[in-house]
Amino acid sequence: MVVGDLDAEEKNITKILISIICLYGNDGLPLENLNDEFQTYCGFAIPYKKFGAESLRSWILTLPDIYLVLDNQNKEVLIQQSQKSTHIKQLILKQKSKYTCKRKSYDCYNKKYEKRQKKFDLDDLPEGSFLHTSINNRCINDSERFDKFHQLECMLPLLYKHQALGDDFFLDIADTKLGYYVPAMGPKECGLCTEGQTISGLTAKVKKAVHLAPRVVVMIGFQDLLWGQNVNNMIYDLRQLIIELKKKNTRVTLITLIPSPKLPKLKRLDTRMDIFNKAILDYACENELKCNVIDMNTIFLLEAESFRRDFDRFSKVAKNDPYKVFSDYGRKTFLSAIKSCLKKQIEAGH
Repeated sequence: MVVGDLDAEEKNITKILISIICLYGNDGLPLENLNDEFQTYCGFAIPYKKFGAESLRSWILTLPDIYLVLDNQNKEVLIQQSQKSTHIKQLILKQKSKYTCKRKSYDCYNKKYEKRQKKFDLDDLPEGSFLHTSINNRCINDSERFDKFHQLECMLPLLYKHQALGDDFFLDIADTKLGYYVPAMGPKECGLCTEGQTISGLTAKVKKAVHLAPRVVVMIGFQDLLWGQNVNNMIYDLRQLIIELKKKNTRVTLITLIPSPKLPKLKRLDTRMDIFNKAILDYACENELKCNVIDMNTIFLLEAESFRRDFDRFSKVAKNDPYKVFSDYGRKTFLSAIKSCLKKQIEAGH
C-alpha cells in the first residue's frame, strides 16, 4: 500500500503520525503511547475504526513508511523510514499551528541525552529518568548553608525528636520504615547507627561526634551478644557510653534488647540478654547517670502473649539482607511502641 491508496483523511492522519514518530528519533515511539500523543496534537483520538480496522495496531500495520519493531526491552515501538524523512520532519511545524499543538520538539534534547549516555551510566535509572542540567552548579554546591545541612545529616535518623544511636535494629527501622538513605554498597550506616556495631564501637563514635542532638535514644548490645561478649564487659561498656553521652549534655533514653531471628536460640544468650536488660533498667533510678528507659523486651513479650503466639511471628526476615533483624510485623510493633513512649516522655517533660 502507498500513501496514494489512502483516502484524503486517512492520508492526512498518516502524515501526522509520521511527524510525531520522527520526534522520537532512533528510540522509536512506544505503540502504547501513540494514541495519547496524537490526541495531544489534534484534540481527538485516532479514528482507526472509521478506516475499517478492528484495532489501532492492525491499522498501523497497513500504513506506508511506518514500521512496528521491538526495542531492547522487548516493547513494540514505531519507527519511520522514508526518502522523504527530512521533509516530513518539517511538517510538524505546520501541524502545530493547524491543530493548536503545544508540544515542543525533542530533537535537540535527544542529541544532548545521547551525549550524556556516553558519559553517565543510566542503566539503573527508571525508564524516562534524565539528569538535571543544574547538577554541576558550583555556586550552590559551594554555599556555606551546606555546612548546616551536613551538621543536621550527622544527627539522623530521628525517632520522634530523638536522634537514634545503635546497630542493626535502628538501621533496619531507618531503612525500611522511615525512608532514610542507607547505602546499598559498602558499610550500611545512617548517622551513628551502623550495621554490626558494638557498644564500645558506638562509644568511640560518640567521643568523636562534633554534633549530637539534645535528645538521643539508644539501643545497643545485640552485636556483643552475637559475638559472645562477656555480659559484665557489656554492662561496663554501656556505662562508659552513657558517661560520654552525658558529657555531651544530651538527654538519654535507653531501650532494652529484644529477641531477633538473627540471635541463635541458646539458653546462655537468653540469660546474658536478661542480665544486660536488668542493668539497663537500673539506669531509670541511677543517681549519677539517670536515664529514661523503655523496656521494649517486656513490650514484645506482652505482644506475643496477648496474641497467644511466640516470637516465631517475628522470625520472617529477608534472607538477602543479613543486617535486617525484624520481620515486617516486628518493625511495626517496635516503631509504634517507641513512638508512643518517646511522645509521652516529651509531654511529661522528661
